[in-house]
Order: sequence, then structure tokens, then C-alpha cells
Amino acid sequence: MNKQNSFNYIWPTLFGSFFNPEHKKIKEQLITYFEEYKKNNPIGRKSGENLRLYESKYDLHRQNNEVIQNVFKNFIVKSFFETAKEANKNYLNQFKDSQLGVTITDAWFIHYEKGGFVAPHAHGDCSWCCVYYVQLGEDASRKNGGTYFQKPYPARSTFDFGAFYNKETSIDMHPEEGKMLIWPSHLMHGSYPYDGKNDRIIISANAQVSVMQNGKPIRSI
Repeated sequence: MNKQNSFNYIWPTLFGSFFNPEHKKIKEQLITYFEEYKKNNPIGRKSGENLRLYESKYDLHRQNNEVIQNVFKNFIVKSFFETAKEANKNYLNQFKDSQLGVTITDAWFIHYEKGGFVAPHAHGDCSWCCVYYVQLGEDASRKNGGTYFQKPYPARSTFDFGAFYNKETSIDMHPEEGKMLIWPSHLMHGSYPYDGKNDRIIISANAQVSVMQNGKPIRSI
């Protein structure tokens, strides 16, 4: 019997794109909550990689606010879980008798002023990260308020056709209100300045998707 030639992609990088069907209904409620939060916490969190923005503390998911709790429970947590299932679909049979659960390790919102941005960085103590675009103007684009990701693999060392697929060093993602991007935590990423009429407002979160035992996540399996 003749054996068939084949191609395989090893260690691909998975991105998830999700759209919140409830976004238009809750958008103004989220923004109102963020404004109240800023009044009660005028300083915000300071970070060296950020410029011209307000960043909340990393406990947004623990706030006693019905809209915040619903958006995490009904959208963000579910999207993290679907992404983890897709990434691990070849291993699901090993965990068919296990209870799996999502733990949000950190969550925060950022309100960017005009021209504000976040420099390249990566997140730790999690497997997946997200950005949920709460507010942007219609003029938002990949280079105007978009999120970019840097390639985790070495740059090509030759410039022939064989290495042409490896020429890009970064990729820009198109931002859109109500859209959420999910990516592996090891990726370096940042945001382009936004110069539109409306301020750019986002929610970010980090998550672990774990086997649960007695209601608690097992962090290492």
C-alpha cells in the first residue's frame, strides 16, 4: 500500500473572537459604573507601560455590581471556556470525567484619553487573556485603537520564498464595540493610540481553566 504524503501544523497559536449579543443593552450601564468607580478611586493604578489612561485595580470581577457580574458570568467566562476547549480538543477525552471550571485571576477596565496607549507586555499566572471593547468610535481601525500582537517565534534569517510565510513580526487586530479577543498569555501585546471622538474603553481579564476538585481549581495536572 502506498503511503500518503501529508502536512501538519505543530504548535499553532489560537485566537478567539467573540461578540456579546447583549452589548448594546449594557454598554451605557458599564460606562456609568466605570465613571462612578473613577470618582471613588481617582488615582487609579499606575503602570510604567501605560500612557494617558485610567486603569482600575485588578479586582473588577469581584465588584458588587449586577451588570459587571452578569457580563463576566454570561459572556467572558463562557468565552474563555470555549477557547480552552478548542485549544485542547485533542485531549478532551482525558478529562471527560472531570469537572472543568474557569477562574478569573485578574480583571480590570481601562479608560484611554485621546492618544493613550499600552506598550508591549505579557501577562503571568494565567493561561488565557482577553480584551473586551466596551466603547470605540466608528473610525476605529487596526492602527487607530487596535490591539497588536508580537510574533513569539524567531524572525526569519533568510529572505527566500521558503521563509516568506515567516516575514511578519506582528499582527494588528481590528477593534469593534462588543467584540472580545482571547489569546494565550505568553504573547506580547499592546494597543495603538486612539484618536477618535469617543474615548476608548475596554475590559481586560486573565483566566485559568482548571480541573476542579472539591470546588477548588487544581493548578497543576
